[in-house]
Amino acid sequence: MQSNPLANDAGHDYVAARASCHPGAVYIRGYCYEFFSNSLSWDAAEDACQKLGPGSHLASISSSWEERRISTYIRSHSNANCVWIGFYAVPHYNTMEWKWSDQSRYIFGAPLWDKRKPSTSISSLECVALCNVRYPSYSARWYQQNCETPYPYVCKYMA
Repeated sequence: MQSNPLANDAGHDYVAARASCHPGAVYIRGYCYEFFSNSLSWDAAEDACQKLGPGSHLASISSSWEERRISTYIRSHSNANCVWIGFYAVPHYNTMEWKWSDQSRYIFGAPLWDKRKPSTSISSLECVALCNVRYPSYSARWYQQNCETPYPYVCKYMA
C-alpha cells in the first residue's frame, strides 16, 4: 500500500481517504479533493467536477495550509505543475469580478492565500490555475490563465 504523504502532519484533521471519498481522492477537513490528470479547458473541467455529484466543483482554496496539502496530494499522483481550480472572473462593467465556482466567499479585491491579488483589469485571463505544484518553495502559487488552456484539474466535494 502506498504511504500517505499527508499523514505525516500529525495533529491535523485529515487523512488519505474516508469512506465517503472516491478511491484515489484525499480527505481534508470535511472535504474530498480529487485530482484528474486529463487536461481540459476550465469550463469542461468544472462540468466534469459537477458530474461527480451534488455540490462538486473545481476546488476552492481558502488558506496556504489547504493549498500545501492539495499540492502535496497532486505531486503524489502526477508531474503536473499547473491544475485548474475553481476561481474565475466575470466581466462586469470595466472590471473583472472574481468568484469561486462553489460559491465560497471571496471579498472583492482581497488577496488570495499567497497574499497576491487577482487583476481586476479586463483581459482574456479569466480563470485561475494552481501553479508551481512541483515547486513548493516558489511564493507565487496561482496564475491567471486563458480559460481555454487545457490543464489537469482538482475537484472538491463534501465528504
